[in-house]
Amino acid sequence: MENTLIKNPIILQILEKYRIIWALNHLGALGHWDMETYMPQEGARARAEALAKISVLNQSLFLEKDFVSLIHEVEGEKLNDNEKAIIRVLKRTLKYYQKLPPDFIEEFTRVVNESNVEWRKARSNNDFSLFAPYLEKIINLSKKKADLLGYTEHPYDALLDEFEEGLTTKEVEAYFSKIKGPLISLLNYIKASSKYKIEHELEKESYDTARMSALNHKLLKKIHYNLNHLRLDVSAHPFSSSIAPSDVRMTTRYEGTDFTRTYSSVMHEYGHALYDLQSHEDLYFTPIHGGSSLIIHESQSRFWENIVGKSKEFLQSIYEDIVEASPELKKYSIDQIYTHINRVKPGLIRVDADEVTYHLHIMIRFEVEKALIEGRIKVSELAEFWNDKYESYLGIRPKTYSEGILQDVHWSHGSVGYFPTYSMGSALSAVWKKEIEGKLGKISDLVQTEEGIRKIQNWLKDHIHQHGSTYLYQELVMRISKREFKPEELIEYLEEKYKNLY
Repeated sequence: MENTLIKNPIILQILEKYRIIWALNHLGALGHWDMETYMPQEGARARAEALAKISVLNQSLFLEKDFVSLIHEVEGEKLNDNEKAIIRVLKRTLKYYQKLPPDFIEEFTRVVNESNVEWRKARSNNDFSLFAPYLEKIINLSKKKADLLGYTEHPYDALLDEFEEGLTTKEVEAYFSKIKGPLISLLNYIKASSKYKIEHELEKESYDTARMSALNHKLLKKIHYNLNHLRLDVSAHPFSSSIAPSDVRMTTRYEGTDFTRTYSSVMHEYGHALYDLQSHEDLYFTPIHGGSSLIIHESQSRFWENIVGKSKEFLQSIYEDIVEASPELKKYSIDQIYTHINRVKPGLIRVDADEVTYHLHIMIRFEVEKALIEGRIKVSELAEFWNDKYESYLGIRPKTYSEGILQDVHWSHGSVGYFPTYSMGSALSAVWKKEIEGKLGKISDLVQTEEGIRKIQNWLKDHIHQHGSTYLYQELVMRISKREFKPEELIEYLEEKYKNLY
């Protein structure tokens, strides 16, 4: 089939060579997915070694003289947006590989793959001492990586840029400074409401894991148009991994109580999956297939988790399925389930946080990472530093490592600089809500039917997904909404929703 988006003959030569790199990434992604889901714990060392060698082989293929020459040869050619994006992304990766020595890449990959298994053990045993030595290595390697990659103002800039191209510490600080005050004001407003509840009886309701798994699969069948695209499995921390153009692996976890947690995880990861699945077919096997911008990616996951999944109308549409999966829930009305899933309450666990306090969880992680990279705190001081931040920001203090410093998987993957994209992506989801409602009508109406859900999916495909990684998040916002991204739109959305609820 002829490629309609990519025509330049030099780009086509580049993509032919890139297929080998893609194939290695494909196998590496499978190795990572298996490590998180089905691999026996004792397989960690060998898997870490295999993935480390793949990463070095990837680098050597990328740096082959003919491949690099082709990337430079295309300079000065008249290119369309997709072709420009391919070269932009390749040059970015080229810079990464040219600045990071092979032995550094091999060591970093090996350490993070070994540390992930240790993190899982540490989390399940509530023992930070098991993970701390690995975390110390990861922070030291991250500092070294920042120095090797280079930065203009702050070493953390180099790490943020890995996850969101061009994002800087100064930009993240400015973003949080705009939302912090209004968020705290809104939280105080909610706490002063007569409807504010610290506890809800529904959160203590237990469920059968097999029946809840059946509900999650039924949920995916309802919202997705081709289940042959997807798998849903179990992992210690929910994630979505795009293995290939029509092969996305999602995971959730089952904690045995409060079905809304596993439900929200599935909705969140579905947003990631859909973005990768709806990328234009002409971008398959290219470096811009799917979404490399994590702010855009998180805007998709948070859109499905919060704006679709937590709407009363969507919950109403699956109410009978919820009761079938957990019959004891029939004593709760749809209004009670809706108010519970949207309940604002400072808590310890980020993935279970409500839409208002969620951003405070991210601020804490941003400040922790920045302090680690600046050398203001040591890993040995980290748990206490974390706990102090939670007490200061949310008025609660973790009693265990598992509900505190060990709750997130990201550092065990070497992902230092990822967290700010969660908050910024959440803010961007409010922009998409406004745009969709301006064109298609209220989301509360659309989510009641499969036809309406398909309209939402098609809008997202036409305006966001099909472009893959062609546009940076600021460019995409301007392209769709004809205005710059402003975090104040998040506050408008939250105030409208939660002042009505409370």
